[in-house]
Amino acid sequence: MFTRRNLLRLVLFVLFALLALGTVPQTWQPWRVLLPGLSPLLSLGGALAARAVGALTLLGLPLALLPLFKGRFFCWRLCPMGFAAETVSRLNTRNAGLVRKIPFIGKGLALVLLASAAVGYPVLIWTDPLCLFNGFFSAWREPLTWVSASTAIGFVLILLASLVAPNIWCHRLCPLGGLEEWLTQLGNFLRPPRVAAVTPAGNATLGRRVFLGFALGGAAGLAYRKLKTAAARTAAFIRPPGAADRTFNALCARCGNCMKACPYGLIVPDLGTSGLDGLFTPVLAFRSRNTAQEQFCFQDCTDCTRVCPTGALRPLKTGEKQQTAIGLARVDKKKCIAWEKGEYCVVCQEYCPYQAVIEVEQNGVQCPVIDERKCRGCGACESQCPALPIAIVVEGRNPQPRLSSPSPQPSAPAD
Repeated sequence: MFTRRNLLRLVLFVLFALLALGTVPQTWQPWRVLLPGLSPLLSLGGALAARAVGALTLLGLPLALLPLFKGRFFCWRLCPMGFAAETVSRLNTRNAGLVRKIPFIGKGLALVLLASAAVGYPVLIWTDPLCLFNGFFSAWREPLTWVSASTAIGFVLILLASLVAPNIWCHRLCPLGGLEEWLTQLGNFLRPPRVAAVTPAGNATLGRRVFLGFALGGAAGLAYRKLKTAAARTAAFIRPPGAADRTFNALCARCGNCMKACPYGLIVPDLGTSGLDGLFTPVLAFRSRNTAQEQFCFQDCTDCTRVCPTGALRPLKTGEKQQTAIGLARVDKKKCIAWEKGEYCVVCQEYCPYQAVIEVEQNGVQCPVIDERKCRGCGACESQCPALPIAIVVEGRNPQPRLSSPSPQPSAPAD
């Protein structure tokens, strides 16, 4: 039945989808942080992990307080992910009772996430429904590839699960729903009982469950902190500017906001170069990783840093961006036209906005060398290298150091 409640949910679904798709004026682009930022699971998790309270924490505060008085009002009346899952659930009436046989896993997930965030590493933060919803619609961008579309997987899996076991997401799996359920119980506990008080045995059982959930989450966070994969120790992958040191994989919600915000299409989901725990986190793909890419990380652009809902990317001003080294260019002398063939070619120097490419004479020919103190890893040199295969390639710097040097020269992305 199409009620006023469902009409409101449909309107909100469409509005949030349009925002995630980026079909808004450029000046409104930073508002894309709104949908995932509304989640108290993200705002609390990010604040606990970062040990700081920011504007995004306050953004999620209303939905953290609402369950104390109205129960899971957001889940049943406002959540766009819940609306999609519930709509699909109606297609399979035969399995409607299956959900009753499944425990409420989402309540445990919420405790694990918050407890692990308290020790600095919010495990499974990317399971938040608002991030999964946002990630689906953020995936549809130019150029559309199977790699860029991978952030849509979570949304699709939820709909498939809801088709097989109706209402399983909202009633049993959703961690945000689990948090709201805990807060609803807290609200009931704080208010005078209307019928009968909760028995001491019930309180003891509830207390044990909360303790076990937090203990498991804290242990998971500490284990994650010690996790060191070979891929993570290397610096082959390039993070967007402002990436958090060492905690990025845990803080990143995989919401797709930074990928959608990049005006040059440089940011794509990682498929394993940063470790298994970094799957689908954002990395930059310059020309050596994407032959169709002829753009670079423009020195005055900070769009991606302004739309992160968890603090995995800290907001940067233009001056801060220009002092942040996201990577380091390397010259392969065996591929370089000047070094290998003895022919004049310093195209990389001409395009470098930071004057990080210097010339040294070799057999009467000026050859390029990288000044590591000035290189920011912006990819301008790589985007224009005439050698095939490409002779100058940017590698990641993780963590990202801040360097001081003269201001970059005015430049524009290649057409």
